Amino acid sequence: MTEHNLVEGFDLTVSGRVGTLVIDRPEKRNALSRDMWLALPDIVSGIDEDPAIDVLILTGAGGHFSAGSDIADLRVPLADFWETNATAEAALASVDIPTIAAIEGNCIGGGTELSAACDIRVAAPGAKFGITAAKLGLVYPPGPTRRLAEIIGPTWTRYLLLTAEVIDTERADSLGFLHRVSDTPLDTARELAELMMRRSPLSQTGAKRILVGEDPDPAAGGWLDQAYQQEISTGQEAFFAKRQPEFGFRRLDWR
Repeated sequence: MTEHNLVEGFDLTVSGRVGTLVIDRPEKRNALSRDMWLALPDIVSGIDEDPAIDVLILTGAGGHFSAGSDIADLRVPLADFWETNATAEAALASVDIPTIAAIEGNCIGGGTELSAACDIRVAAPGAKFGITAAKLGLVYPPGPTRRLAEIIGPTWTRYLLLTAEVIDTERADSLGFLHRVSDTPLDTARELAELMMRRSPLSQTGAKRILVGEDPDPAAGGWLDQAYQQEISTGQEAFFAKRQPEFGFRRLDWR
């Protein structure tokens, strides 16, 4: 397993090839400090490159996901704030391994931003979501703003940004922001992680890279087509034998 250098406010555990990254500042409802935002790209990149981790779950400690950015750290030049937050959000959104946000309590501002950067979102009843920048005079970075609009559509993104209204789990689910609602979101996230680990990493990594705008060329060097031939053979053999396939491709092979 790769050694991970975590700043104060993050905690990582690995169990059964599932990494669980916990935002751990319960006294601040897990608001991220500036140091945490700056460290997040290297943290998630290290997790993505760790051969012992196949799925990442992002969650919060003490009954909250995250209240966003620590307000005390926001008096910086706008370009600085944009660069810091957008880089962290983009790093999380671009990892090759599947990512799941397990959400309880407050998921506000940067919390909504980080959960939107995950592939799958599971929330408990009673969770709260919103982008409250207009209550502070804050302008949100373009990348996270547009990513939210891709998920829930421009109409509701405009509403949330212009009103700074906080919505509940039921509304977030109705908008298509959530994939599951669960009384125990972390347990459900682990069940989903187990499910995804039984699927083809080649299929998952290929889909994720295409969805972020890449156009992989299976003819370039021939390795991608060779990997496909191996994976599809494994899948076909298991299908006809009515058993679970054991795929041999690993995401690090893609690099």
